Amino acid sequence: MLDAILSAQCARGLTAAPGPSAIPAGLYELFLENVVLPCRIGVFDYERDAPQRVRIDLLLQVRQDGAQFSDDIGDVLSYDDLLSGLKRILMDEHTNLVEMLAEKIARMCLAHEQVQSARVSVAKLDIYDGVAVPGIRLERTRDQMPGQSPPASRRPLAMADRRI
Repeated sequence: MLDAILSAQCARGLTAAPGPSAIPAGLYELFLENVVLPCRIGVFDYERDAPQRVRIDLLLQVRQDGAQFSDDIGDVLSYDDLLSGLKRILMDEHTNLVEMLAEKIARMCLAHEQVQSARVSVAKLDIYDGVAVPGIRLERTRDQMPGQSPPASRRPLAMADRRI
């Protein structure tokens, strides 16, 4: 019976979570999930008139400096910095496509020098009357963004300067 369930899951693309070997040595995964915020997004006139809710999920591979973690917030990538960056992007100008929004978010994540890769998922929650939730998932790596240097207004905030 278990074999039949696992075979059905594999056929639908649902497999067990990868084991410890899926994360390369010297990296750790940081996630920020189910971030639901208003966003001005869409190509239709009614989508330009009012913000709609989007759900964003981030999964980042982050370089760990040193063999072990310290208990100092300054030694890790802050969830607060990521959430502040998301809010800045979503409050920015109107974006037509979820693909472009996901790309902007991936670039913001990779602007943090210790982030090696970013998997970004963006879903539009307020269309199709709850029957379906459309969205996109993409992954970008540091080597795909050569020379990417964000403008000063988009650089990660220092802990002391952060305001949410």
